[in-house]
Amino acid sequence: MANRRPRIRRLAPSWSLSAALQTLTKPPYEPMASASLASLTKKTLFLIALASARRRSCLHALSTKQNHIRFENHGVRMVPDPAFLAKNQVLSFLPGDIFIPEIKSLSSIAEDKLWCPVRALKWYLNKTQHLRGTTTTLFILPRAPYSAASKDTISRWLAEIIRPFTTGTITPRAHDIRGVAASTALFAGVPVEDILKAAAWRTPTTFVTCYLSDSLQAETAFCSAVMRGPAGIRSHPSGLPPSGSATRC
Repeated sequence: MANRRPRIRRLAPSWSLSAALQTLTKPPYEPMASASLASLTKKTLFLIALASARRRSCLHALSTKQNHIRFENHGVRMVPDPAFLAKNQVLSFLPGDIFIPEIKSLSSIAEDKLWCPVRALKWYLNKTQHLRGTTTTLFILPRAPYSAASKDTISRWLAEIIRPFTTGTITPRAHDIRGVAASTALFAGVPVEDILKAAAWRTPTTFVTCYLSDSLQAETAFCSAVMRGPAGIRSHPSGLPPSGSATRC
C-alpha cells in the first residue's frame, strides 16, 4: 500500500497564519467588550490551540474546575480534566500541564495584546461565568442551554477560523493548526525538545514525519503581499519585526 499509494506531504502550510491573526484584530472579534459570545469563543479557542499546539481532545478536556485554570505571574496554567487520557499517553509518558505566557511579558508593543491568549481567556471566562451553570468544560456552546462543546464542534470552530485563508481546494482541518504552530516555533529557533514537551509528543519522529512544514515559504508570500499593500500593517504577535518590514524580507 505504501508503494502503490504513497503519502503525499504538503511542505508548505495550507493556510496563512499571519492573515488569520490579522483578522482576529478586527470586528467581529475586536473590541472584545462588544464581541458576541460566538466570536469570543472562537478567538479564545484558536489562540489557545495555536499557543499550546495541543490536540482537539486536550482542548476539549480543559476544565474550569477549581485549580484547573491558574493565572500565575506572566501567564496562565491550565490542567486538563483528570479523566482525560491523551492519545499517546503511557506509563512512561504523561503529557504535562499547559502554560501560556502573556504577550506583554514577551513584547513591549501595545498592539500585540490583541493576539494574547491569556487576555482572551480572561474575557471569555468573565463572559461565561454566569452562563455555564454546572458545566465545568471550558468551552461551551454560545447559545442556550450553554452546554459543553463537543470535540467535533471544537474542530468545526477552528476550521472556520482558518477556512478563509486556506489555499486552493484544500479542505481546512483543525489539526493543521498544531502542525503550523510547531513548525513556526521550530523555524523561529525553539529547540525541538521544548516543542515536543509543549505539544505533548513523545518522540520527534511524529512531528518531523507528519507535521513539519515549511512555514518560511508561506511567511515570504505573506511578506510580499503586505509590501504591495498599505504600509503599517502588522502581522506577527511577537516582539519580532513585522513580516512586512525589510528586516524580515
